[in-house]
Amino acid sequence: MLLSDSARTEFSQSEAQDGSRPYDAVIIGLAPKSLDYEHLNTAFRILKGENQPKSSSSVAPSTGTGASGSGDGVPQSVKPIPLIATHKAKYVEKDDPPGLSLGPGPFVTALENATGCEAYVVGKPTKTFFELVINDFHPSSELTPSPGSSQGEPDDEGDDGKIAIIGDDVEADLGEGAVELGLWRVLVKTGKYREGDESKPGVVPPDEVYDSFASFVDSLLSSSSSSSKRRHGNNSK
Repeated sequence: MLLSDSARTEFSQSEAQDGSRPYDAVIIGLAPKSLDYEHLNTAFRILKGENQPKSSSSVAPSTGTGASGSGDGVPQSVKPIPLIATHKAKYVEKDDPPGLSLGPGPFVTALENATGCEAYVVGKPTKTFFELVINDFHPSSELTPSPGSSQGEPDDEGDDGKIAIIGDDVEADLGEGAVELGLWRVLVKTGKYREGDESKPGVVPPDEVYDSFASFVDSLLSSSSSSSKRRHGNNSK
């Protein structure tokens, strides 16, 4: 597990450090102290089946397809070792040293490239991640864009019922699943945001951009107040 100490506490079982038990996965997240050659090479060797006990036959090297028995000599009963990533952000904002620093994304991509396997990303901005969170609040919600709106832009009915995702990274926070699900994608110019991020080539522009989360909240409250007044005005006619 290439994870921070705080993230490791989420796991009840200890790692098989002595090699007596087979590894069944490689998990990688934002763990600066562990993302060195020694740890990454160990992860690579596990994914390639080089670090498994000689007697182990329950796991096989990652094949790049996530499925066994794909014609590469791996028995049908043997499962490839998955590479699991908490997310693939290219960079993060740090205090020490101040400014941008490498995120887990480049290291995940390096392992993918070296092993030929594709990582299972369990965090933002995957569609599954957003669906799990939203369904936890609204089990029967229909995750589709508001009728009459495009890319989450406000329609004539106001912003009621829309689901917003707010972040400082237009790709790692507001990309992929947020776009697929038609969420209201709000970019804030704080944290790791840098001027022009929203207009980079290949990026789906956010629905709205604000200087800060606070300014977004102020705008939302103002919009809600205006919408409420319009409804009351219509009802009194």
